[in-house]
Amino acid sequence: MQNISPRHLPVTVNNTWFTLPLVGLLAAFPPIATSMYLPAMPHLQSVWGVELKTINLTLVCFYLSYCTSLLAYGPVSDRLGRRPPLMAGILIFIWGSLLCANAGSVFQLICGRIFQGLGAAGPSALGLSIIKDRYAGPNQKRVLAIVGLLISLAPMMGPVLGSWTLKFTSWQFIFIIQVMLAILAFTGVVKLPETLARKEKTPYTKIAKPYLVLLKNKRFAVLNFSFGASMWPLFAFVASSADIYIVRFGISQQAYGFYFGITAMAMMIGAGICVKISEKVEDMTMLRLGFGGMCLAGLILWLAPFSGPVPFTLTMFLTILSFGLTRPFSVSMILNSIDSHVGAASSLMMFANFAMGAFSAWFISLGWADSINVLGMMSLFSGAFILFMVNRISGRPSHS
Repeated sequence: MQNISPRHLPVTVNNTWFTLPLVGLLAAFPPIATSMYLPAMPHLQSVWGVELKTINLTLVCFYLSYCTSLLAYGPVSDRLGRRPPLMAGILIFIWGSLLCANAGSVFQLICGRIFQGLGAAGPSALGLSIIKDRYAGPNQKRVLAIVGLLISLAPMMGPVLGSWTLKFTSWQFIFIIQVMLAILAFTGVVKLPETLARKEKTPYTKIAKPYLVLLKNKRFAVLNFSFGASMWPLFAFVASSADIYIVRFGISQQAYGFYFGITAMAMMIGAGICVKISEKVEDMTMLRLGFGGMCLAGLILWLAPFSGPVPFTLTMFLTILSFGLTRPFSVSMILNSIDSHVGAASSLMMFANFAMGAFSAWFISLGWADSINVLGMMSLFSGAFILFMVNRISGRPSHS
């Protein structure tokens, strides 16, 4: 019988029924930690008597601790394997969630969120490494699209679950649910076979060396930075959505969860489309279509007046659908621009995403007269910038 490398296994139920749901859960740690908590932000802002920019620090600090710790998980996983840092990250996340559940002030909540970010970095980044370890070629894009489909459940269901948790219990129980999900993920990792076939021998004193090697790869560096800009409208929307829906449009927390879930559904639809057409459509065609749609949605958000939640939700649906269409192709393009240091590359990619996301979450909270207009400008600029950069690099060799 022919010996098939795990990296080239076909996508079938027999070898993916366990791995893909687990990787989807691991990669969903950041949206789980964020989306469930969003409906509680206006409530906590009122309870603790703080401004929007202060309560948004619970998001910004989560993103900053998350993207910074990513840089350690990648090289460590390349040296020790995927499972040990995965387990450590999940345990840190559980500790941070318990701190959040017992917070009595916004400062204590920020501290808990920092630990959540430190822990969530391991599962989300190393989930991508597991995909790179096991799959290649067209299968890799298909698997990334399927995982994107699974990940999109978190932001779609998170606010709904969070808002109804607030209705029947308290905001603290939101973080208890996150602890339960983390325990489920930890159990899955314990049962997961190690996916890294060959461990690297880079000493800890040279832990930064893989990043220097990756940054010298011009194609990887340009693609990583460029696609990171796609996070601007996405994270700005996450940071401002509760204020826009609950405060500006005056809807209930439960209705907010419904509207946010509709916009998050766009991510699932985009990923579902990618599953169907990933082997039939050129990468550049999908990237141009997706980022072109982001430009169009940004123009509408910037120029159109919005007096209610429905037209705003439909426009954000187009924005996030456009992002979902591009995500599997952009991730695959970045990962396939390198041949080694896969864990470090995954970490550096997520670092770029969340560093730019943290910036946009801070930027949208600066007291703008109309945050929807600012959302539009961010979407328009990011889409146009990425189209420009991708068109410039599309004709270059795969490795440089």
